[in-house]
Amino acid sequence: MHYTAGSMVQAIKGLYSLQEALQEAGVKVGRNKKALCLWHNDRSPSMHVYREKVHCFACGRGGDAIDVFAAANGLETKAAVQALAARFGFMNGIPPSAIEEWHRRQWQMQSERKTEKDIEAAYWGLCGLLHSLEASMKVILPDREATEDEAASKAAARIGALLSDVWAVLDGLASENQQEQRQALQIAKERGLLT
Repeated sequence: MHYTAGSMVQAIKGLYSLQEALQEAGVKVGRNKKALCLWHNDRSPSMHVYREKVHCFACGRGGDAIDVFAAANGLETKAAVQALAARFGFMNGIPPSAIEEWHRRQWQMQSERKTEKDIEAAYWGLCGLLHSLEASMKVILPDREATEDEAASKAAARIGALLSDVWAVLDGLASENQQEQRQALQIAKERGLLT
């Protein structure tokens, strides 16, 4: 099977993600989803990174994974498509390994999207729990120094320990490191912090 230019581009996009292109180009994306632009001499991150494209609000340039590959390697778009087509073996048809890789990446992307949604939901859920715990602490133990109620002190100690756990998990969920985010999500599930 031979590819038309459009179908080859679509096939490459299915195998080559924006995240891979940015990583290969050595682009560091900050927590705010901004990075230094590939198209101009950027001193302050002005390139916004979205799920499938980038856009620089300073120079107006941007594009998808293929455009990032082209910019990083000093190529025109057509040459970048040809280089990526050769990399993935699309010059003379679809190799079986490319089909398997495409399916694997599709499954991986779906899995990553679900994990991202779970992490975001956990973060906001734990923010709500944190607020409730802090409000409970104020009700149970309005003045720690003045109270001598043992039950209130024990309840406050339990809430304090839970607050500490929630803060630690929130720090992990807010991390830029995906592995730390996943570990924090797992800890939240294990400790029963999520409903």
